Amino acid sequence: MKKYIIQTFILVFGSLLFIGCGNTELVFFDTPEGFIQFKSDRGSVTENSSDPLVTTVIFGHDSNDTDITVNYTVTSSDPSRYTVSPSSGTITIPAGQFTADIMLQPVDNFDVDGDVDVIIELSSNSSKPIGIGGEGLHSASKTITIVDNDCPITIDDWVGTYTVAEVFTGPPNAPFGLADFFTESYQLEFALAPNDPSGTKVVITNSPGFDVYIIDGTIMTFDTCNKRISFDAGFPTVALFRTFEYTSSSYNENTFKIVADGPLATFGDYQFAFTKQ
Repeated sequence: MKKYIIQTFILVFGSLLFIGCGNTELVFFDTPEGFIQFKSDRGSVTENSSDPLVTTVIFGHDSNDTDITVNYTVTSSDPSRYTVSPSSGTITIPAGQFTADIMLQPVDNFDVDGDVDVIIELSSNSSKPIGIGGEGLHSASKTITIVDNDCPITIDDWVGTYTVAEVFTGPPNAPFGLADFFTESYQLEFALAPNDPSGTKVVITNSPGFDVYIIDGTIMTFDTCNKRISFDAGFPTVALFRTFEYTSSSYNENTFKIVADGPLATFGDYQFAFTKQ
């Protein structure tokens, strides 16, 4: 079997021309019946992608008079992480066409299980030779990496009582907060959200004896990979006053502090900070 380094290729009436690099000789493959190959040999898709990753299979020839059956296999260390369509392991390149697509749809789970590689291989029992030049080597398989979108957090550590520091950070109301204007005081309780398979949500209630800062039962979610927070019902209403459409948020797992910043309606820039006692 000839060894070569592929730099580029040109299809010429069913024959394949390889152009090598360095001292590698020019190699011709005569493949009058054509051959089957993948358009690319690598790809990646994020676990929570709503769109499947498309893998295109190509028939390398100058014409196609009949339907071509292409067989393939799919392997990985964790088949629960994706679905493949068609699931039969067979696709057809219709007569007159030169491509067909295999779709891989990642499954968005809530586990911190890392990236996983999925290998799609053209089977040797396809109706045409496989791989560039029909030798069954180059572009006869494709590796797709499913990128995990889940990052770890120990949600139990966030259960507890939180002080509330809230303040206008810009004119015209800085350096006062809503508590100053309303003569109120705020404190919050975080508990685990029920029926939460993701392990990223807490239920917020106001501590007994304190005024309402966020409506009881509000669910807050930790965006663990981006170190942000969000609220399941949208932006929260603070101090029963206005909806706080914050533009940035962050949390610190060492200090158990959560901060959000942004304009509070037309009343100026505002910030809240929740810190675990």
